[in-house]
Amino acid sequence: MGLGPLFSLLGVVMGSKEEIEKRVAELLEPILEEEGLELYDVEWSPAGRYSYLRIYIEREGGVTIGDCERVSLQIGDLLDVENLISTRYFLEVSSPGLTRELKKPLHYQKSVGSLVKVVLKRVGDLGRTLEGTLQGADEEGFTLLTEEGEVRIRYHDVARAQLEVEGM
Repeated sequence: MGLGPLFSLLGVVMGSKEEIEKRVAELLEPILEEEGLELYDVEWSPAGRYSYLRIYIEREGGVTIGDCERVSLQIGDLLDVENLISTRYFLEVSSPGLTRELKKPLHYQKSVGSLVKVVLKRVGDLGRTLEGTLQGADEEGFTLLTEEGEVRIRYHDVARAQLEVEGM
């Protein structure tokens, strides 16, 4: 579970979802470096009058509410100056949480050895949902050790993957 998000209601979108996420990540880089934090993910969710910019940050040992607050204030000010988004939106800065979603190859690579639940886009020989220990990951896919043995899964076959907390 992540820290409670910090909200900021700000001001119209210039560019595609991917362009905005990429530019926000670029703007965050020096802020996070100065704070000793890392960027886990940026999500731009334009949805009419309730659009959201979600920023997930992490650090070895965990992220505090103070970390989220400082990043939120700094990036909020910078986004105002950049005028990257000119519609009203909520800015949320939080930890990705213990059961974080795995989206990028780097997320999988950093989670090797962890328990993972994977939902596939199509039903395979072992079913649609798999759970096991992440054994390895590269740019094409990952290997999961399940009760049935090792399974190689390509990223484009994954509908959703997230870390699981052992013993829960």
